[in-house]
Amino acid sequence: MSPTRPEREEDCDQSPGAPGHSTTVPRSTPVTGPAELEARLEVHLSQCRRRGGVLALVCVSVDSIACAGGTVSAHMEQRVREEVSHRIGNAVRGSDAILRESDRDTCVVMPGADPAVAERVSRRLERMVSGDYRVAGNLLQVAVRIGAAAHPEHGTRAPDLLRRAGERS
Repeated sequence: MSPTRPEREEDCDQSPGAPGHSTTVPRSTPVTGPAELEARLEVHLSQCRRRGGVLALVCVSVDSIACAGGTVSAHMEQRVREEVSHRIGNAVRGSDAILRESDRDTCVVMPGADPAVAERVSRRLERMVSGDYRVAGNLLQVAVRIGAAAHPEHGTRAPDLLRRAGERS
């Protein structure tokens, strides 16, 4: 399975409608702040270290949402953020964890991905997420910052990887 393509539903271990399994699985997990983000990333890292594998992290931050025709209402901004979240979910594998720290910041944890894959995914996400969005007849322009880091090349602990991914392009 390619690290930049979502898995198909029928390729997953859980079939839709199986007893005890929800048919609508959220693609992102909200975290309450930097401490929880770090803790969740540390869990992924410990699993990765146990298996002797690699792991990549891509962080996406929405820098600005602008409208050429005037101001951006809170409703319009919320719709754009939902679409950004949707695009991120569609751009990564089903096995990747999407940790949403805030409406602006999202981190994608990619088990089994090396630094080259992290860079490729970050470029793909930048193309997919930044740019034009049409909301309520208005054309909005979204600018993002994206950073990538990989275990073990860029660090072995969550703070190291988050710091490296924070050095966004």
